[in-house]
Amino acid sequence: MKYLKYITLVALLAFAVSCSKDDDGENMPPEPTPPVEKPEPQAVTLPQKELRGAWITTVWGIDWPMEDYNAATQQKKYTDYLDLLVANNMNAVFFQIRGMADAFYESQYESWSKNITGTAGKNPGYDVLGFLVEEAHKRGLQFHAWMNPYRISTRASKNSSFAELDTKIPVAWTKDYNKIRIYNPAMPEVQTRIMDIVKEIITKYDVDGIHMDDYFYPSLEEGESMNDNAEYEKYGKDKFKSIEEFRRNNVDVVIQNIQKVIIDTKPGVIFSVSPAANIDNNYSKLFADVRKWLKEGWVDVIIPQLYFATGTGKNSFNQFLDQWMQYVNQTHCLIGYGIYKFGSTDPDYGNAFHSSADLKSQFEYASKKSKVNGSVLYSIKDMVASKVGIGTAIKEIYKKKTVIPYLGRTEAKLPSTPVKVRTDGGNLSWEAVPGAYYAVYKSNGEGKLATLVGITRETSFKLPGKGTYCVTALDKANAESRISELVTY
Repeated sequence: MKYLKYITLVALLAFAVSCSKDDDGENMPPEPTPPVEKPEPQAVTLPQKELRGAWITTVWGIDWPMEDYNAATQQKKYTDYLDLLVANNMNAVFFQIRGMADAFYESQYESWSKNITGTAGKNPGYDVLGFLVEEAHKRGLQFHAWMNPYRISTRASKNSSFAELDTKIPVAWTKDYNKIRIYNPAMPEVQTRIMDIVKEIITKYDVDGIHMDDYFYPSLEEGESMNDNAEYEKYGKDKFKSIEEFRRNNVDVVIQNIQKVIIDTKPGVIFSVSPAANIDNNYSKLFADVRKWLKEGWVDVIIPQLYFATGTGKNSFNQFLDQWMQYVNQTHCLIGYGIYKFGSTDPDYGNAFHSSADLKSQFEYASKKSKVNGSVLYSIKDMVASKVGIGTAIKEIYKKKTVIPYLGRTEAKLPSTPVKVRTDGGNLSWEAVPGAYYAVYKSNGEGKLATLVGITRETSFKLPGKGTYCVTALDKANAESRISELVTY
């Protein structure tokens, strides 16, 4: 009996082995194929982004049109300026479109600027602001519309006359001083008028930014009064402890509400302010509480005018820059450079401005500040004049191409990364990313800064030579995608 059990067990085992051989490769699931691991792309470190701009001043025709009232030649003067910026690897223009309660476009609120035609209120026969914006964008330049909030007109002394007041501006909204006439900053109607003008501009035109400089409450002559006690009694005495606090609040309201109008109307527009270098003077004399604006985030970009030579003194470029870095917080910061001082015979400017060397020193010092995102030069006619070789110095400072940084007030939403990047001979091409333009970089090896070789709105680019390249996509706000795959030509 035990023998039969043994024979049966052996037979069953033999049958099982036979079945397993017969089923091999047929009924058994196949072994899983191990995944093919793609190598990580070579690390590429992109160079720092910078906004590089210049101011074009139109009040008194300083930079444009310089008393040239012929439409064709003044347009040529402007495009020559733009071409100069492009030739110097610059990427933005800050153009004064409202210097004295006037307009460089058909405005509901103020009349055509005298500086365009020589006659206040005269239609120049073309859409000036439309032309200015279009020509800048053709060249890949940002256009920032520069406006002064309060100034209406000036005169040589209190014994002189102001220019005739624009009929669109109510006399009751103005205040006259010895040398300047302004919109009354204390009046709610004035504050609303400024908001309306900003909304009109950004609604009618594709400007990239609204910009203001350092003209808020006027700097008066010694012994002259601001003469606003009546306004304080009417609008502020029950709300503010002092008339100075009241004045600062009047400016605060305008600054805060400009940003709000932009956010509500066209949030992609950048709001920038370029205050004077001395923060305490801004606070106590111009009643511009810039520290508060930065703390509250009411401006997107701050551009302090550091028109001083480098050094260790109280009024040096270095000391002012160090002071501003304490208050910038999360606000994007550019530096304003006073290139107009170089080569000047004004003895108050000092010997440092007798050569272009100090401009390089200023840029070098600013480059060490991680919060600095670029520069704006005052003003463009001084680039053209190029006294003491300042034009050569600028070309050297800006010798490498750059991409405009993202200057938005919220966290950037990155566009899609370009895909299907390939080379065909010396041409690099990729698939389009909707609404984007592109930056093409050449890798210089792992751990080294890549070189920006070009910016294009096309989906192909002629490569400058052999090497390894990648592409990024940038949206209208200049948010930049991750780098594409690397390809070698």
